[in-house]
Amino acid sequence: MELWPAAAVVGAYVGVITLGLSCGSVRLSSQMLLSILKLSALAFLASATCCTPVALTLTLVVAYCLYHSLPSPRLSPQGRAVFITGCDTGLGHMLAKKLDAMGMHVFAGCLYPGGEGATTLTSECSDRLKVITVDVCNPTVVREAAERIKQELHGKELWGVVNNAGMLYIGCLELLTEDDIRRLVDVNFMGQVHVVRAFLPLLRAKPCGWVKSFHSCVSGLFPTPYAATYSASKAAVAYLTETLRIELQCWGINVSTIIPSGYRTGILMYDKQHVGDRWWKAATEEVRLSYGQESFYPKSIVQDYTNMLNSDFSGVVDKMADALLEKSPKAFYYKGFLARSIPFLYLHLPTAISDLIVPTLTKWYKFDPPGIHNKISNGQIKTE
Repeated sequence: MELWPAAAVVGAYVGVITLGLSCGSVRLSSQMLLSILKLSALAFLASATCCTPVALTLTLVVAYCLYHSLPSPRLSPQGRAVFITGCDTGLGHMLAKKLDAMGMHVFAGCLYPGGEGATTLTSECSDRLKVITVDVCNPTVVREAAERIKQELHGKELWGVVNNAGMLYIGCLELLTEDDIRRLVDVNFMGQVHVVRAFLPLLRAKPCGWVKSFHSCVSGLFPTPYAATYSASKAAVAYLTETLRIELQCWGINVSTIIPSGYRTGILMYDKQHVGDRWWKAATEEVRLSYGQESFYPKSIVQDYTNMLNSDFSGVVDKMADALLEKSPKAFYYKGFLARSIPFLYLHLPTAISDLIVPTLTKWYKFDPPGIHNKISNGQIKTE
């Protein structure tokens, strides 16, 4: 076993990081130390189990990937203007506060301008923050918001746009009404399309020395039981955002995708009793008997889902700020173990294996409606 390839690559990696720090191409962070430890462990493991050429090649490839995942230095936030959708609650609300505290001019898009979220932003933030009334489902309203922001800028440039607005209903596809399905698609996907089309002219208006930013927050890159429409809409957003990243490079507009794990935001704070009543009323008798009434009011599922969510989403907000302000922004920003692990397992493992592993990571993953044991014959229910 020859350890010199591992030692040489790790030493060179530390040297490159040191050089990057001195010339300002990377930013000092805990991720830097973690990457050195990861590379060291992999390098010595490869040296112990593989021949020298293979170990050296593998270690070099991993070193390259780790280095390019390190955060780059941030630009000064002072005076830069950004528009954020979905600021009534959750990630958008917290990001608006953070960017305002950093000295940026924030246009906080809120669905309810007189609501608690908008009122809190107005009272707790500086005069630089402006609440903008916007319903992303309405392209006319979105264009009006873009025009108002253009006037508020007084000839200055719009630095970035954060496409954050989204919604979620917990329930099997058959239970949702068609209006609810359309609403989910309108908010999660078409809303992003409307914002992109309305705000691209502002981002192109004044070329600058650094790339400008367009960001989308995507949290559904794998099939999620009880959230089929949500998962489908987020998959559409993922491909929309990645395609825009390629299309908009010619204008110097950077497009990044934020991929968080599950976080306890306002997206689950809808009236579940009212929604369940509406679903029950609209459902056919066969669907009612097949699923059972409890499926229309999935309190235990929602509670399990909520319990596994992280209530501290400051780390995601930091990633969103990085995407806006880093000198060399990345195409993807991940936050949380599940953000990487579940999509990776789903995409790369055989289905038979991933179907066994993924439920161990999320106990609500297994689908078992209360009506599954009901036997239906001629519209009559017979319980086993």
